[in-house]
Amino acid sequence: MTSMNDVPLETKGSTVETDRTKSTTGLVYHTKRDSGEKNEGWFSRTLQSALEKTEDMFGSLGRLVVHRPLLVMFMSLIVCGLCGIGFLNFETESRPEELWVPQNTEAVKDYRYVQDVWQAEARFNVYYATAKDGPLQSRATLQKIYDLHQRVLAINVTADSDRNQFPGKWDYNRLCFRYGEFCGVGTILDLFDYDITLINSLTDAEIEARIADPQYYISESGRPITQNDIVGFDSSGNVAAFRGAYVVQSNELEKNNIRYDPVAEPWEREGTNIFLDDNSPVSTLPQFSSAWSEEFGKAIEGDAFNLTIAFIIIIIYLMICLGRRDPVDCMLGLSLCAVLSVGLAIAASYGLASGFGERYNPLHGVIPFLLIGLGVDDAFILVTTFQRAMRDECDNYADAVEITMRRGGMSILITSLTDFLAFAIGSSTNLPALSSFCVYAGLGVLFDFFFQITFFMACLVLNARRSEARRRDVAVCIKDKDEKFITNKSPARGYLCLSCQFFKNDIMEPIFNAFGKALVWLPSRIFVIVLFLVFIALSSAGVNQIETNFRADWFLPADSYLVDAIDTANKYFTQTTVFNVYIRDIDYFTRQDELWKVSDFFLNSTTVIDGSSDYWFPAFMGWAAVTTPYSSYYSYANRGALTNETLFYNGLYEFIHSSNGTRYEGDIQFYNEANPSQGVRATRGAAQIGATEFSGTGQERFDAMTDLRSDLGQAMSYDDARAFNQAFIFWERFGVIREELVKNLGIALAVMSTIVFLLIYNGPVVVAVIIAIGATVLNVFGMAYWWGVQINFVVTVFLLIAIGLSVDYSAHIGHAFKEAHGTASERVISALTGTGPPVFNAIFSTFLSILILWNAQTYIFQVFFQMFTLTTVFGGFNGLVVLPVILTFIGGDRPASDTPEGMAHDIAAGRKVSVGRAEKKDIFVA
Repeated sequence: MTSMNDVPLETKGSTVETDRTKSTTGLVYHTKRDSGEKNEGWFSRTLQSALEKTEDMFGSLGRLVVHRPLLVMFMSLIVCGLCGIGFLNFETESRPEELWVPQNTEAVKDYRYVQDVWQAEARFNVYYATAKDGPLQSRATLQKIYDLHQRVLAINVTADSDRNQFPGKWDYNRLCFRYGEFCGVGTILDLFDYDITLINSLTDAEIEARIADPQYYISESGRPITQNDIVGFDSSGNVAAFRGAYVVQSNELEKNNIRYDPVAEPWEREGTNIFLDDNSPVSTLPQFSSAWSEEFGKAIEGDAFNLTIAFIIIIIYLMICLGRRDPVDCMLGLSLCAVLSVGLAIAASYGLASGFGERYNPLHGVIPFLLIGLGVDDAFILVTTFQRAMRDECDNYADAVEITMRRGGMSILITSLTDFLAFAIGSSTNLPALSSFCVYAGLGVLFDFFFQITFFMACLVLNARRSEARRRDVAVCIKDKDEKFITNKSPARGYLCLSCQFFKNDIMEPIFNAFGKALVWLPSRIFVIVLFLVFIALSSAGVNQIETNFRADWFLPADSYLVDAIDTANKYFTQTTVFNVYIRDIDYFTRQDELWKVSDFFLNSTTVIDGSSDYWFPAFMGWAAVTTPYSSYYSYANRGALTNETLFYNGLYEFIHSSNGTRYEGDIQFYNEANPSQGVRATRGAAQIGATEFSGTGQERFDAMTDLRSDLGQAMSYDDARAFNQAFIFWERFGVIREELVKNLGIALAVMSTIVFLLIYNGPVVVAVIIAIGATVLNVFGMAYWWGVQINFVVTVFLLIAIGLSVDYSAHIGHAFKEAHGTASERVISALTGTGPPVFNAIFSTFLSILILWNAQTYIFQVFFQMFTLTTVFGGFNGLVVLPVILTFIGGDRPASDTPEGMAHDIAAGRKVSVGRAEKKDIFVA
């Protein structure tokens, strides 16, 4: 082969001088272009120079690690320790309204108003009763329900905590939420006045007739009851279920951003146990407030255990695949170091984020899984680069480490920087939980990169020293007796660490070499493109059809009794949501006409269920019109109004303390009850809408809420009258989640595209990598629809993770292709042979680990399994199959550097050129 010293390369009279620079890997010549160079612009030369300097920095770090591995390890641990100081500021956040909805929404403002003026809303505890032995409409059934009612009233508990604030025993009479002087109870027994003597005197036919008669549907407190409130029907119109409710006051406290009720929660646990008992002749299912967190907690414990198993699977796979099948080169200890590096990244990122005041929330539980996936990928890249350098290029580990840092370091820099910036920009979202997740994840990615190139590389150097001394992995006290064995060069001897017989040859590179050769065959490429377009079409259709939705019961395991209770409610009852209209401190006397309009809103709004409203103002007006002395000041003009302000407020106070209005006592707050004429501070009225947390789509709930507000705004300024239920806080997010998702995906892809362009800086390769990344995101998003996934905050988080992983799966192949020589097909084969195995190992280890979650009990882990499966399948397909095929078409040729044509090609591209130990000379560029 003709040497570079013997070949003058000429072109247009341009002269390029090369300078010799020394490194541990030999002599590297940098090209210098004279000021007359016209072929490249200023930006290209600047960027190329920056990339070269970045490589030099990695090379310098590699030399430092080679000579001072223990110092590098110690300094990296110091960094972790300093970041860990932030744990002193560690706080958790579990309040739903602080996590899952934007903080500037109307519902959050309403919630804070209700908290300030009305304190917490009441807690509703519901049960459902269906026939088990015999007919439901029978004396025996009612006797049993009466017995259950008495047992509920007899519950007597002490507070779980804060007993100084909540002393003594608490039964239902003390704990109940009151409407005037009456407790908030609604059961089928209301139709029988809670009178067991009456129940015992009635025949089954008389009981059935009473249940069908509307005149009996009024509660003990005088509040009207609709039949749907307590009686459910099957599809044939037959009575199939009874529903009962016990409303208790909320004594909610907050500690470390966690809300709890020390009195209601123990009472509700006792009530739940009563209705879970065998209550023949009826079957009962409770749906009490505290049961939600308890049932979800049980499920999350089981799935968290599965997630721990998933981590162990990744670690075992890493140990098996990272090294060679040899007692010296198996790298078992180095595998543990890779995992430890990820652990350091988790600790440092969590500590620093806590120091910045970011609170830990439930979404952060998946970050370790993300980081170990990225960390394993980086470890495979670094170790594979080191092994190839030792095998093919270097005579000592010091040179191999520097090459590893220059090549592998640049490769993982691309993926880490793109992931970090994508998460950093994603933190600007107005969904607090997602913003915090992006902060933690972005810092985690950054620290994972840092500890890989410091702590892990230092471990690799120490491991190389051990290998060079022919000491067995882990059992370093045992020296290998085969003096002819040369680490990383001699064939593997078929032993895994100590004595376990294993297959000898490393089979991944030959497999990917054969795969690459098959892939560049034209029929194969045509087939891949067709399949790629089919997936794109299916995914696009899925994106267009996917809906926005989330239901609280999705968080429950499928075998939970709460799921059965919700199914019973949906099957036999018309589901509704109770809301209140809160009117603030307006001048009630001068705005009586608007109070009538609010009454019209309750009666005429198409969103409000007919007959469901209970509003104090028309009842007060009806009472005042016939009650002395108020009737003398009652004007029938404009539908009716009191004309004397003092009598208006005094009369209202008297009304709510009369038998006619006592049920409204809890709905009106005076500034001074000792002197009601000073005015009313706030009032509320209740009604029901058809949209519920457990039916329809999220968009339908959001639309129902906004329609309700719009209708109310036509009656009274919405600043003065607010329609609110605590569920509205979460319905708000459905108005922004799709927009937030598209925005974050768009920003992430734009950032990643920019970084990939700057760090790879090869137009065709960048285009191909961006196509692969974009296709993966589209495939995961769109194909999720065909798997039954709907858009919500959980899916949004996993889509962001999908972007991060897809960058890893594609950018490494693109970077390897850029550095390879030969025709486009040869470069593809080279990239797949060298980089395909570590990328495949990263993909397969992630996929293998999530298989254990295929039967997860809770929604968050079910979606975790679905989204990560789609990410690994389509990320692998686009990164290892589609991207190489695209590169065969647009990647172009790059002649080998040891040929005159290749040398000229590299110099023209502004690359460093290695020319062995040649003396400095002028090279004319062709």
